[in-house]
Amino acid sequence: MRHFLARILCSLKSARMGYASPLEKNLNIGERLGYEMEDEATEYIRLVKRNTMLSKRRLVTLYQQAVYCEEFEIPGSFVECGVWKGGAMGIMALANLRKGRTRRRLHLFDAFQDICEPDAAVDGNRAVQEVGRVASRARRDQGKLEPVVGFYDEFGGPGTLEENRRLLEQEIRYPADHIFYHVGWFQHTIPAERDGIGPIAILRLDGDWYASTKVCLENLCDKVVPGGVVIIDDYGTYDGCKRAVDEYLREKKVPIYLAPIDSDCRFFVKH
Repeated sequence: MRHFLARILCSLKSARMGYASPLEKNLNIGERLGYEMEDEATEYIRLVKRNTMLSKRRLVTLYQQAVYCEEFEIPGSFVECGVWKGGAMGIMALANLRKGRTRRRLHLFDAFQDICEPDAAVDGNRAVQEVGRVASRARRDQGKLEPVVGFYDEFGGPGTLEENRRLLEQEIRYPADHIFYHVGWFQHTIPAERDGIGPIAILRLDGDWYASTKVCLENLCDKVVPGGVVIIDDYGTYDGCKRAVDEYLREKKVPIYLAPIDSDCRFFVKH
């Protein structure tokens, strides 16, 4: 398996030589974090760098979390809600290819278009202001399930289903019969398809707003197995995301420590 991954690394490095991702400055691959498995993770981050908006800190930590699931044989799928162009799921897939004894099911939930409207009543000023910069001619803060066209333009546009397939199936070469793409707004797809997912080892939430985070937690968090990992990407970024998480944890009445990855991203290990 390591020889197989080495061939992928070489072929992708050659194909992408000279390519400067518009996100590379934010990613800052050259940053030294002093984390375990950092060099190993960094090699894989180079493969997905144009398919992710995450920082190196979040990606290295995600690789560690996926490797932890493989080494301790935590059962279940890797599930991500809000995948953009597939870079984070690519890191999890690569960890499985390198460390896992068997291939896991990968579930990707996304509308594969621009983000939907925030709800000004719960999502906070930052969400409203960010949407307002690209949709200033009309109010787009009512929480409607309609895309805010142009929201991702500065990052290279919204992620598409084709880009995700290209990365995971053609470049990383994860077996296509283990990858499941759930296309549509979370409020529609997750309640409809939750029963077919089965146990979850990693649940990564990147839905930004209150409603999209809440529907993920209410339908999927109970499916995370003991020892599994739940990651909330925007906890410290948007008021609505934090509110949804805090409400959910209060309702469960189970002591859970939200460990910080950075000022915005949090995770916890399921009891």
